[in-house]
Amino acid sequence: MNDMPRPEYPRPNLVREHWVNLNGVWEFSFDAPVFDQKILVPFCYQSQKSGIGDETEHGTVWYRRSLSLKETDFAGKRVLLHFGAVDYECRIYLNQQLAGTHQGGNNAFTVDITKWMQDGENELTVEVNDSYRQSQPRGKQRWKDHSFGCWYTPVTGIWKTVWLEYVGETYIEKVHFTPDIDKNQAVAELFLNGTESAEVTVQAYLSTDGEKKLSAECTAFCRCGYGKAVLDFPDLDVRTGEELLWSPEHPNLIDVDVTVRRDNTVVDQVSTYFGMRKIQVMDGQVYLNNMPLFQRLILDQGYWKESLLTPPSDEAIRQDIELTLKMGFNGARKHQKIEDARYYYWADRMGLLLWAELPSCYEFNTEAIGRSMQEMKEAVDSHYNSPSIIFWTPLNESWGINKVLCDPQQQDYVRAMYYYLKSLDPTRLVSSNDGWEQVCENDICAIHDYHLFPSNVDKYADMGKILDTVAQVRKLYAEGNAYQGEPILLTEYGGIAFEDQCEGENWGYFGAVRSEEEFFDRLAPVTRYLFDSGNFQGFCYTQLTDVQQEINGLLTEDRKPKVSIERLRQVFGGNL
Repeated sequence: MNDMPRPEYPRPNLVREHWVNLNGVWEFSFDAPVFDQKILVPFCYQSQKSGIGDETEHGTVWYRRSLSLKETDFAGKRVLLHFGAVDYECRIYLNQQLAGTHQGGNNAFTVDITKWMQDGENELTVEVNDSYRQSQPRGKQRWKDHSFGCWYTPVTGIWKTVWLEYVGETYIEKVHFTPDIDKNQAVAELFLNGTESAEVTVQAYLSTDGEKKLSAECTAFCRCGYGKAVLDFPDLDVRTGEELLWSPEHPNLIDVDVTVRRDNTVVDQVSTYFGMRKIQVMDGQVYLNNMPLFQRLILDQGYWKESLLTPPSDEAIRQDIELTLKMGFNGARKHQKIEDARYYYWADRMGLLLWAELPSCYEFNTEAIGRSMQEMKEAVDSHYNSPSIIFWTPLNESWGINKVLCDPQQQDYVRAMYYYLKSLDPTRLVSSNDGWEQVCENDICAIHDYHLFPSNVDKYADMGKILDTVAQVRKLYAEGNAYQGEPILLTEYGGIAFEDQCEGENWGYFGAVRSEEEFFDRLAPVTRYLFDSGNFQGFCYTQLTDVQQEINGLLTEDRKPKVSIERLRQVFGGNL
């Protein structure tokens, strides 16, 4: 447990030069602050990677470690303590003083600990409270003492990187870039702490032939913590698509340096990036950069055998994306998980389209509504600049809104989520309740159908009947709502398991196959129909890897292919 896990900088979309990684061995205890165990941060105690591997529910867990801080390092500066994610509610103490709190298990947050620091050794303590409550966004984390169905081992406590940064009295909290490819412009919004006025310079660079060149520059005068300005990019004519715009074929990223000055003195500097891309719906199709887009997605739940929701390494993240692309997919639906920030970074770099999905609650009340909307906002704030994310999915299969078919209040909540996301982020599309029982406020029609075989695929020849009724088990539209010409995507299908894995509680969808040939005999004709029928603008196959008892992945939990990757590439790439 001595080597530092996840040593890379954890937040690629807002990078500072001076930082300290706090991952590694911390003191730990269940229930009371007796600190009688050791844990390897950032892995949760339920995971084997943490060094504990105990799946027993504990409502409270405690962390402690020492911070060596020199007054000469932080004099005249603010010291920010960042958590990539802590599930679910936490209280942070420095030297026995309460420094900050946070609620929500999926997103990053920051605590300014400057006030409580002292020269030399400092005691950092984190108290975390978690439970089986279904009113907290928990996604695929089970709420019973055993895994069941498609719900798995829960995650409690710290599960993403923890780090320190030294900043000036005035510093950047976030930067948002909103691209407009039709004008070759991007609006830069700058958010600073406090209310002091400051001048912020934004310099944008494009890399061509391995050379980084300044392509646009602007200056914003921030008052009361906010300012904005416009970056104007040169017209590259026929080279625009290959050198300026972001797409899976040409994942061009614009590197940006942001500098804050007060009284002509530099007080903060960060590096970030964004992509010039446009996603829209028009005439029943999805368009990327004004060109029709057929989406070939894989459903990916982001679980690992030994580390659960925490990627074991940066290389493991890259490997998942590489395997996804090698199998012929151009995108991934990150199912019921707000991913590690470095996953979005590598997707941006490698050209993988993403759907980002909020983990579900499993009951409907004002507490669940408030918590879900807060975590949705945090996710949008954190990942606004990632061009790979083209969809937000706030709700899935009516989970947490199981009366939405006929309950006007629950339907209004779905509509509220749709418009809330549109107000937060006008650059992306929204699948408001993916799968069935949808409302009119939706950018697509999303269908889930696992009961789809070569023998019955022609049921979609009468698409009008399907849209008015059911595809598999539930009506596609809630009462009082109907299809209005949106693009239709089959956003879950497949889930094929192999018979030799189906032991005990293990399962796949609608029977298992015995061989690779039988697998492709079932998969290939259905997928070919999705390409050729003209009824669908894309699909999402379930799923990338096995996850505990759900053994319908194309890969095992250890990321070993079950069938030929080249044959998968032919099927999902549309070449078979």
